[in-house]
Amino acid sequence: MGTEHFNWREYTWHNANKDWRKAEVITAGVDVGWSTSKAVIMADGELLAYSILWSSVDNRDNAQRALEAALRDAGISGENLNYIVGTGCGEAEVVGAKRTVSEIACHAKGANYCLCPSARTVLALGGRGCIVIHCNQEGKVTAFLTNASEPGYCRENPCNACGAAQGRGLEVVADYLGMPIEDIGSISLKVADKRLQERLAVPLDKRARVQDWILEEINKEPVTGGHLLDGGMPPLGGALSVVCDVLAKSQTSALLRNGWSKEEVLAIYSAALAHQAAMLVKRIGIVGDVAVTGGVAKNVGVVRRLEKELRVKSVIPEPDPLLSAALGAAVFASDFAKKAVRTT
Repeated sequence: MGTEHFNWREYTWHNANKDWRKAEVITAGVDVGWSTSKAVIMADGELLAYSILWSSVDNRDNAQRALEAALRDAGISGENLNYIVGTGCGEAEVVGAKRTVSEIACHAKGANYCLCPSARTVLALGGRGCIVIHCNQEGKVTAFLTNASEPGYCRENPCNACGAAQGRGLEVVADYLGMPIEDIGSISLKVADKRLQERLAVPLDKRARVQDWILEEINKEPVTGGHLLDGGMPPLGGALSVVCDVLAKSQTSALLRNGWSKEEVLAIYSAALAHQAAMLVKRIGIVGDVAVTGGVAKNVGVVRRLEKELRVKSVIPEPDPLLSAALGAAVFASDFAKKAVRTT
């Protein structure tokens, strides 16, 4: 049984049945992502509390705010923490962290903690990245791949990997269409596969072409070789030039002008993200069960299409796939704390 609190920027939960005062080791894992920061607190290896903070990675105090929210909700002081591990793109901002661990290792360890030991293939779909991870029964990484297509240089997007499965692009599309981000997955499924195929069957020269100065500039860069603008490697046969949050608004506007409904726009973006992720999974192969983590795992439209393309049934870690890396970091912190005690 847990107690939860939510406002539009922050969600916290703590285990009301767990008395942290009786715990020998209390640890925390903090994951700073592009759109959210997460903190998980564990007592003797059991989940005690967590928080999710919706905020841009540009806010340097995100890690501290997320950790303080989880501590406050559980009634714990930071002085009671024995070990803190940071991870994510903002791992360096985690104040008090004794170590940092890559988000790849943390996603695998977090999925293993929730689904042990069946989850041997972990697909992490985040705000600006897509990672496929193979791990063993203990959650240790044995192989991984990132990004589903040829990287292209982009001055506007620090991910530097146009074509990656990027959840941030879906956020931009949802905001432009005026739809709640939590509803766009189910809304996208209202479009039948047959209707989507009819849209994709339209000749390339009759589709909406994106006119965007950023894309024009990117296309002039020698390293891109013109493949972004000229349709060399589009995710779905040219319906979308690239899956990119910088261009999402322009592409959405172009599709709407070309007669696409809002539901069809959401369907095409969900299908594109699922296809990009599926391409990456196929390159490395599937071992054991497939666990989907990260914020995009909460989008049923992407997950259903991904399952259909891969012909598998995926599993979503509980209590929230957003917590996977932070949970893994907290598990690592528990292991490090125990080793430190044994050493001393």
